[in-house]
Amino acid sequence: MTFINKRNKHQKPIDKPKFRPDQSKFEYEKNQFLFEDINTSQSSIWNSSWDGLKSENKWLRHFYLIRHGQYFDNARTLDEMKLTLLGKEQLEYTGKRLNQMNIKFDRLIHSGMVRAFESAVIINQQLNSQLELIEDKSLSEGLPVAPIPYVGISQRDVDAFGDKVRIDAAFAKHFHRAEKTQNKDTHDIIVFHANILRYFICKIMQFPIQAWLRITLNHGSITQVIILSDGSVLIKGIGDSGFMPANK
Repeated sequence: MTFINKRNKHQKPIDKPKFRPDQSKFEYEKNQFLFEDINTSQSSIWNSSWDGLKSENKWLRHFYLIRHGQYFDNARTLDEMKLTLLGKEQLEYTGKRLNQMNIKFDRLIHSGMVRAFESAVIINQQLNSQLELIEDKSLSEGLPVAPIPYVGISQRDVDAFGDKVRIDAAFAKHFHRAEKTQNKDTHDIIVFHANILRYFICKIMQFPIQAWLRITLNHGSITQVIILSDGSVLIKGIGDSGFMPANK
């Protein structure tokens, strides 16, 4: 964040708020910065045009991002990487939790991988109002960018997989403010994978995208994202799995 001083030496100093006994240190220090001291034009603060759209209506977009359940990660082929019994139980809890929210969901989207499809099916079975399953292969697992700090995955590895273009296209497709044609708040469930989900969290919050591997997400966890009509973004819980028993 860059600070600029707009007062010259001839201006009378402005009294800043004094410390109160009932005030936290954070609140006190925050109040020492006057509004005119902060250069809000710096892109490092927030890029309000991140999705390339204009704010044309009042409606919100809600997303419920789900990591698939535990699966056989030592299987020989991708098609054999199906959910374990525990993974199926995890997604039953996830589906029940979503149903308890009493929300009329609009779409249930899943990646093209079998573990995400199976997870979406189980979620759908727990909902009072069944949804049509929508497959989006661009949400399949991959390596988005080399993480920092280095943990054995280099940019050369990422380039060899060649996933970033696909993953960024998937992000642009799904995450943006309400378009002009939207006439109500929407609620979409997306079931996909930890690498991409963590990358999307960093990208939509405008955090360094190389930080994605610093986030841990449990199987069947829920991350709620809300995109406001002006393009602002809120996250309500990252990787929430508190609705499951501790042994799941």
